[in-house]
Amino acid sequence: MHVFLRDLPHPFRQVRRIGRSCIRFCQHRVAHVYPQPVIIGGSPKSGTTAIAALLAKAVGTRFSNDPFWHVLYHDSKDFLLPDILEGRLTVDAFVQRFSAYFQAGIVKDPDFAFLYPQLKARFPHSPQVFVVRDPRDNIRSILNRLKLPGNLRELEPEDNFIPPSDKGWRAIIDGRGLAISSGNYVSRLSQRWSLGVHGYLDAQSSIHLVRYEDFMADKVAVIEQLAEDLGLRVVNDISGEDRQYQPRGGCGVAPEKFFGRDNLRIIETTCAKAMSALGYAGAA
Repeated sequence: MHVFLRDLPHPFRQVRRIGRSCIRFCQHRVAHVYPQPVIIGGSPKSGTTAIAALLAKAVGTRFSNDPFWHVLYHDSKDFLLPDILEGRLTVDAFVQRFSAYFQAGIVKDPDFAFLYPQLKARFPHSPQVFVVRDPRDNIRSILNRLKLPGNLRELEPEDNFIPPSDKGWRAIIDGRGLAISSGNYVSRLSQRWSLGVHGYLDAQSSIHLVRYEDFMADKVAVIEQLAEDLGLRVVNDISGEDRQYQPRGGCGVAPEKFFGRDNLRIIETTCAKAMSALGYAGAA
């Protein structure tokens, strides 16, 4: 009979957790980091998981999903992106310490979008990919994922919209490590989106761009073109692959109805330059 961890008496749950921690520690110690992985970043809920998974399937390799989140929930119990952004931890040390998450030919984490220079220094011969999505749809999808309304002036702490224990999403909403401190939650997410795009624009000659909208219009064509751009050979047919990798958001709701006029204006004003650079229409 399968025994769930939550069904075990408290002392046994603790022993099991310690055992799993020891196993992961050993896995990291013996893991061999892939020398030249494809590195994929973007924004949460921009399609990075689907694109990485389909690319891996097409070229016949494995992909590693979200190292920062795996570390948070299985290793350090903290979200370490702000530590790297604020200089308390290096990318090289992060990769060395959690090497089991860097064994695959494709390594994807949305937060890599803020670390392209550091990752380039650690993996100088690795191709890099940036996945982007219209910020209105992207931010709405993030809020849908967190079951947050889009039209509030602010998320009041007493409402406990995001529990303090959810350190990863809390850091994303707060903009930790990115010098984002002003504006409400929609403003902070807008600034985060814009910073990611500008990071790509600053180094776009060496980073391959995938727009989520193009991917959704023709997944096979976009993945095969991406593989060609990365110098990878397609060995598997992915035309029958149509898996939903993340919970689907409420994409049928008009942006102004979801965000309200004020928050929608915040997105379109904050992200205007980056939206224009990537071909996204501004305010009507």
